[in-house]
Amino acid sequence: MIIGNLLRVDLDERWVRFSRRRPLVSAIVVAVLVAVGTVLALRVVQRGGPGDTSLNAALLGIAASSFLVVKNRAPLLSVVGTTAGAVIYIVATGSFNSALSLPPLIALCAVAGRYPMRRAMVVTVSAAGSILAASFIWGDNWLPVERIAAVGWLLLGTCIGALGRARSGYVEAMEARAEAAESQREVEATQAVLAERMRIARDIHDAVAHHLTAINLQIGTAQRLVHTRPEVAEQMLAQMHDIAGAALSEVKATVGMLRRDSLTVPEPGAGMSSMPGMVEVYRNAGASIVVTVAGEQRSLPGDVDQVAYRVIQESLTNAVRHAPGMPVAVRCRYDDDAVAIVVENRLRPDDARVSGTGDGGDLHGLGMIGMRERVVAVGGTLDVRWVDDLFVVDAVLPTGTESDDCEVTAGGDVDDHPDRAGRRPGAVPKHPATTR
Repeated sequence: MIIGNLLRVDLDERWVRFSRRRPLVSAIVVAVLVAVGTVLALRVVQRGGPGDTSLNAALLGIAASSFLVVKNRAPLLSVVGTTAGAVIYIVATGSFNSALSLPPLIALCAVAGRYPMRRAMVVTVSAAGSILAASFIWGDNWLPVERIAAVGWLLLGTCIGALGRARSGYVEAMEARAEAAESQREVEATQAVLAERMRIARDIHDAVAHHLTAINLQIGTAQRLVHTRPEVAEQMLAQMHDIAGAALSEVKATVGMLRRDSLTVPEPGAGMSSMPGMVEVYRNAGASIVVTVAGEQRSLPGDVDQVAYRVIQESLTNAVRHAPGMPVAVRCRYDDDAVAIVVENRLRPDDARVSGTGDGGDLHGLGMIGMRERVVAVGGTLDVRWVDDLFVVDAVLPTGTESDDCEVTAGGDVDDHPDRAGRRPGAVPKHPATTR
């Protein structure tokens, strides 16, 4: 049974594909089969008597079936021709023979499969009305059931055609939906690849820029102290060796992700627990950095923890690169459901950006772009702006956790977090003392 059903479905699909490729040939095949069926059906017993075996009846059945050749190109003409054959037979014989209903049945099936249901019903009613009118005028001895059968066969053809049209529409809709889904998958795959490339670019930039900036500061300090304080210079060289090793490790871990099969891999890099070590590297190189923390320090979600660390890292890198030797203030506040990070660095008096003649500094650099992308990816907000002689990086990252409000100092004096909407330039001391 199962093998028979599968074979039938396969044959149906082959016939549908053949009909689409060769519509005229398929129409000729249908017309020939219907003509043969009509001639054979005319010979079937009617009302208990012999069937119609006359040559004229056979030729009329063949002539009516021949109009099915144009059922694909001109279905209305096909209906007119096949219906006319049935009417001519009724006029000539005055009797009922359901064999002549077969050609118009197939023609009406084609009409219902091509045109809307309302138009198909108009054509069906017209064809059925013609046959009924002929039966009342030239078929006085017709039984009521014969008239019902003459109309019923035509309605059956219309119903079959309407079902085929509905099925074709459903198949087309499913194919369109499948194509749309495939296109959507391709777009999503492309976006995933682009997002991964951007993420890896951010990681490489953060690792290389931060460590090279720290090494550059260490080299400058070591050069100044190599003759006066060689032991400190030697310590600087050792720190540079450690920083270079850390940079190589981060770059290796980032590039190693390119060889992974999955795009959903954890980002390399440290979190807020590594911030004191990062700040200490800059302080050893001569940077003046004050770190204050408000609220209860707690562990953050993995992605938020890394983004918070990267925001501070990129901000300090920009500060020591564009305003070396100037004071920097790092403020972190742990709220109930978010962590707020503010990094403010004072600019040198002769810096062109203070007077408004510069190009906006690193506001649109790769580092700031990567920082903004990271913050937005975790649902946070980032505000980068100038406030008089201060360069301010202001980030708010949602944590989704709650904690009691209390203030703890981490490496410096505790200071209330300034109001974000109305921040005052004086919120950072003019010359903050370096805390160690």
